[in-house]
Amino acid sequence: MNLLRSAILATLALLLALPAAQAKELVLDTDDRRIYAIEGDYDFYREMVESAITGEGMVINAVGRIADMLDRTGGDLGAEESIYLQGESLEFCSAIYSRGMMEADPHSIVFCPYVIAVYELTTEPGTVYIGYQRVPIVGDEETRAALQDVEELLDRVVDNATAF
Repeated sequence: MNLLRSAILATLALLLALPAAQAKELVLDTDDRRIYAIEGDYDFYREMVESAITGEGMVINAVGRIADMLDRTGGDLGAEESIYLQGESLEFCSAIYSRGMMEADPHSIVFCPYVIAVYELTTEPGTVYIGYQRVPIVGDEETRAALQDVEELLDRVVDNATAF
């Protein structure tokens, strides 16, 4: 009984430690990009994006440390200021969704892997941006449906990452 009580107390402590739920805001929605902003801690939302990707049964293939690269090379290029406090891209793919779009049109390979970027601007500390390149909905009816499924997957990952 003490073990159960300890587990319940530990769970409650964890829930209380979570940041208050914030509402994400769609800040850019074009044919080629969809970007959301949410107030909070960068590390928290970066971890939530990773969890949302793996929660869909996918594996992250690569992490691009874009902000670090820009800071590292900025001086050589004459840059005086950092653009990002932090910024990474998470590259992943889905066997299920990718197979669907490539069976419909083998040339859809150019749309894989999928990438979601998570970043915080130096000019807006505390605002975390989460965005992705939109998949163009092109081709015949079967291809368009498969590509729409990928688009919905990307948005679902962002929704799941920002649901906390």
